[in-house]
Amino acid sequence: MEQKRKVLIDGRWAGDTGIGRLYKEVMQAAPPEAACHWVTTKAGLGSMFSPYDLAKDISRSEADIFYSPSFMPPLYSKIPFIFTVHDLMHLFYYSAMHKLYYKHVIARLALRAKQIITVSQFSKEQLVTLLGIPEHLITVIYNGVDAHFLQNEEAMSLNRPYFLYVGNRRTNKNLPAMLEAFAKAKIPDDFIFALSGKAHPALNALIQQLGIEKKVRFLGFIPEEDLPKLYKGAYATLFVSLMEGFGLPVLESMASGTPVITSSVSSLPEIAGGAAVCVNPTKIANIQEGIEQLVNNGPLYEACIEKGIHRAREFPWSNTAQKTWELILT
Repeated sequence: MEQKRKVLIDGRWAGDTGIGRLYKEVMQAAPPEAACHWVTTKAGLGSMFSPYDLAKDISRSEADIFYSPSFMPPLYSKIPFIFTVHDLMHLFYYSAMHKLYYKHVIARLALRAKQIITVSQFSKEQLVTLLGIPEHLITVIYNGVDAHFLQNEEAMSLNRPYFLYVGNRRTNKNLPAMLEAFAKAKIPDDFIFALSGKAHPALNALIQQLGIEKKVRFLGFIPEEDLPKLYKGAYATLFVSLMEGFGLPVLESMASGTPVITSSVSSLPEIAGGAAVCVNPTKIANIQEGIEQLVNNGPLYEACIEKGIHRAREFPWSNTAQKTWELILT
């Protein structure tokens, strides 16, 4: 009987986030030849002491390899380790301390890894050029899109046609630009802009300044089971970020048969694969034009639906999980 390979896993990333979804899909597909064990450290996910605590867990373990679905490698390790860097947002949109930590701690520890997984060719190029990590240490494994988005036929109604944004409020998400472009777009007055999450003072002030208080709706927390219906009911999805390592909402919307307006920069055109309207995220007029095109150009709208569904089918989570386990167990 073939001996199982003992895999020590950083399970702290389980939860209702993009990384949590990746973790869930990989764990659900664990092959029988993997004997999974989990770290015991309770260190916070963003704690600068996490590498030390992970190293201590590894030193006490009898595992053959360590795997993390996110960016924290161990400070030292007696066994090979694989970890995942989804993006380098910390170098651009976080504090100076975050930038130093990535460049002088994460980057140096990464050189000791068996492999580093990242989620797009764009992120791989950033790891090479910005952190100086050799290409041979980096494997690109795309995220996936849940089959529920492709299979769902139920659409949510907000009683008015709506453009949809799903995501957080971080600077890279470029929400003010999307709101301004929506406000200026020459489209029928019955359209509204629906956003996941809650408003905050800065956004409210901008919405009032733009005079679109009655055309913006905040939907609060969206349960995972409601997301397919929300995408399905939307006229189109706006996801015009300044930078993304992957951009899961692009695929989720496409899988739902809902056209997408996204950015022409970072990983987003790579993931969209010619099936979305890509615009310059730094130019309001370009975003506005993209909105107007989807409303006023019927053939373009229908083409985005057809191409989007086809593109989304190229990203099954089963493929992500299989490639991840192959890397871990090889």
